[in-house]
Parts: sequence; C-alpha cells; structure tokens
Amino acid sequence: MKNIKLGACDWALPGSGLYAAQIAASVGLDALSLKIGLYENDYPITHPEMQKIYLSEQQKYGIEYCAIALNDFDNIPMHAREGTKEHDIVWDLLERAVETAHALDVQIIQVPGFAASEVKTEEDMEHSAKAFRWLCDKAGDYGLSVAGENLMTPTEFTKLYEMVDRKNFYLYFDSQNYNVFRGYDERKILEGLYPKMCNQLHVKDGTEMSGGLLGSGPSGFHETIRWLMAHNYTGYILLENYYDQLPLRTQAENPYDLLREDIRILCNALQ
Repeated sequence: MKNIKLGACDWALPGSGLYAAQIAASVGLDALSLKIGLYENDYPITHPEMQKIYLSEQQKYGIEYCAIALNDFDNIPMHAREGTKEHDIVWDLLERAVETAHALDVQIIQVPGFAASEVKTEEDMEHSAKAFRWLCDKAGDYGLSVAGENLMTPTEFTKLYEMVDRKNFYLYFDSQNYNVFRGYDERKILEGLYPKMCNQLHVKDGTEMSGGLLGSGPSGFHETIRWLMAHNYTGYILLENYYDQLPLRTQAENPYDLLREDIRILCNALQ
C-alpha cells in the first residue's frame, strides 16, 4: 500500500460522526473526511468553538482531516438562482467552507452534485460552474483544492471542467455511485476522467448505496482497485459504507466488526 492512506467518511462510521477521530484511530485508519453539516444546525463545524474540539481530537488521536464535504448540497441546490433563499444559503456556505477548511488544515473541499444539486439543464451547468469558479479562487488563496463528486459521464464532466477552468478543480471519484444510480461501468469513468481526479476517492458497495461490504455488490469493487493500482494511484481511499444503518447493519451484531472487515477486504485488495 505504498503511498496510499486509508480513511473513512465521518458520516459513514458508527454514530454518524460522533467520536469519529477516536473510532478511526481504534481501527488503524489514517484519515477522515468531515461533513460540514446542515443549514438547520448552522453548519456546526464552521464555528471556531467546534473547530477547537476537532483540532484537539486530531492531536489526541493522530488522525488527518483530508477533506471537508459540503453535504448539505444534497438538500440545497448549488446552482440555486439569484433572488432565492437557497442562493443566499449556498454562497454563505461556500465562503464558510473555505474558512473552515483553512482552519482545520483540510486540503480538499468536496462538493457533492447529487439530489438537489444534480446538474440537469444547461442553466444548472452554468450556475454550478460559476459557483465552482468562485470557490476555486477563494480556496486557491489558501493553497486548497476543490473536487466535485457527481454522476456525470466523462463527456459531461469534461464540459463542466472546462467551464470552471481552474487548476485546483478536480473530480472526486466514487467506486459505487456511477453503477448503483446510473448503471455505468466504473472503469469506463476512470478511463475517461482519471487525469482529472483528485488524490482521494470513496469506496463502498452493495445492491443499495453503501449497503454491503466491499466486493459484495455489482459495482466491480475489486476490478476498480486493480485498475487504480495498475495506473499507479496514490493518495487517500476513504470508506463510505454505512456500518450502523440498514441494510448493512443486519450482517453483524456489532457495526464495528463490519468496519474492521471492510478494512481487511480493502487492505487485501491493495496487496
């Protein structure tokens, strides 16, 4: 596993982020991706008091914070139009995301493009690209990068990539999303977009999203890992299976056993 660090998304761990650093350290992980939270809770991690807690936990357990995910974009469209309440929320969140990533020394701001933020029209694409350009410029002031996670084909993402036109803009790859939501071949996505990927990716599996141990679903997890290794991938691989949620939790009495088993499967796949 030369030049590869293993981690997890804090929202996927048992407790959905509570004590995530301690949990990650206890099972031998290197890094965490942190969720920024929800508008209804005023994005907790953006407040200095909460950041002090996160930094203290980081120092105590030696876990790297490698990404911060703007998870509320599942509920609030990143491409919200001017003059709407959602537009004001989006642009406030983008600004807070940069300051939070800087405060926690997180190198990548991960921007999901699903549900409310999925690009469905040309106008959605234009508004999304505008927001990405602004975010990249602000993040770039601190030497940070921005990565979009979505369900776009290589042609569609390349179009967005060219519209954003920033050197610190990348794709955030996921080993299951393309297959479970669109029926796409994950390796075809890699073949088309690998040069545009950041040095982080999510792995999960199952017939439902994050619903099965790695290698148990139709996404071709092992083939994806072999492809990445053959192309000398280096960086972070982050677990995103939902260990204490249905349906995965039915596979063991203890969700931590499922987490440890996924780590074993991933480590073996990387040999």
